[in-house]
Amino acid sequence: MRVTRRKLLVGGAATGVIGAGAFAMRGRIKRAIGKLTRDKDFAATPPSIPHAPGEARTVYTASGKPPAGNVDTVLDKIDLATIVGQDDVVIVKVSAQWWNQGMTNVAAARRVIERILARPNFRGEVVVFENTHFRLRDGSGLSRAFTRPSERNVDVAGWASLGDLVAHYRAQNAPVSFVGLVDAAANELAGDHWHDPAHDHGVYGGDGRGPIAAGDLRDGYHWDFARTFAKKRSWVETARTPLTWPVFTSPRSGLQIDLAGGISELKGGSRAKSGRKLTWISLVTVNQHASTGMTACCKSAMGIVDMSAGQFGTDPRTAGYRSVHYFGNPDATWRMAGPLAQFATEVRRPDLYLAIAEWIAVLPPTTTPWDPEAQDVRLEEQSAHRANTIVAGVDGVAVDTWCAKELVSPLAERIGSRAKDEVDIANPDSKLSRFLRYYREVARTGTLDPALITAA
Repeated sequence: MRVTRRKLLVGGAATGVIGAGAFAMRGRIKRAIGKLTRDKDFAATPPSIPHAPGEARTVYTASGKPPAGNVDTVLDKIDLATIVGQDDVVIVKVSAQWWNQGMTNVAAARRVIERILARPNFRGEVVVFENTHFRLRDGSGLSRAFTRPSERNVDVAGWASLGDLVAHYRAQNAPVSFVGLVDAAANELAGDHWHDPAHDHGVYGGDGRGPIAAGDLRDGYHWDFARTFAKKRSWVETARTPLTWPVFTSPRSGLQIDLAGGISELKGGSRAKSGRKLTWISLVTVNQHASTGMTACCKSAMGIVDMSAGQFGTDPRTAGYRSVHYFGNPDATWRMAGPLAQFATEVRRPDLYLAIAEWIAVLPPTTTPWDPEAQDVRLEEQSAHRANTIVAGVDGVAVDTWCAKELVSPLAERIGSRAKDEVDIANPDSKLSRFLRYYREVARTGTLDPALITAA
């Protein structure tokens, strides 16, 4: 029997269709088996691990003053000189993916920078950074709250956004620069409106360059598949997220900052350790969050890790992996605490947290109309509540616990928020309690018992 080219092509196409159908069927079968054999432990409340002797913590609080005044109060209590050295490269992480109550208060951020520069004999520099997971049309990662005017949380006369900090320090020729990190891969969700339908303030996703290759000196992201965070979900499924961290260059000094490896100088096509000390101060918001109960210190590394290294990222190397945000979806969203805690343990954790709760976002009562598709708790006026408080400390779990117990949970209870059960730190089964318990379990540190936390 003679086999024609046409028959081969038709036969090949048919085989391809059958193969694609079999692959799709296999995927559906696997998902069905996964649902039937789901590991109950995956969505169960993590155990309460007893605190060791000596885990008592002090957090430093200030309230009632303008944001800059509250910053002064807590930094005076801490003594900033014990955190920042004279020659340090100080990286200051802000929250800028969202605006209004979703971003770091601009006046507070400016005052923190001023206090660093005013440290006696300071010869170092400050690099303000953030990964908003969006990029402007020119490729810059200084997007979203850096460019979008905010109705709340600025508190500097004549200013409108976090971007005003950039122009302010450029005009002073101060040793302060700004870096917007950009994810390594593009993202399938780039077309979503993200409360900015025209994408005037950024397009979601990375630049498509992929991770930094071995020996490459460029800025970008490391993806470490050898240190993947994993947890079994069912007989056939395991949630897996690669460890990721950024490398970025100071626009002012040219020093390269590797969050895992420290500070280097690039000379003659090679990298050499600079000997300079890297100090990290994280300025976080304090808001109710649908996935974790609350976003504050422990969740703040979400604005540093690469969100394209997994689900919805387009790089084929991450097929079968979940990004940090989707690690526990849909049945245990709070499980993202695991890879976040791994980042803190194996890459770096801040030397100082400042939880800047000038505004707190909490969902309104069930009696108040709310459209989750059109409204976001971090943006709307009806979900914004002024707390006028700053809480500082070196233990993110302790700061989060205090903020939840003293600020977020009482507010949610007082207004009858539809999210009040999710932020109830006294309930071990609340979403927030589960998130903090799991974070502490993986990080193997952190004080979660309110009785061991003293406010000064």
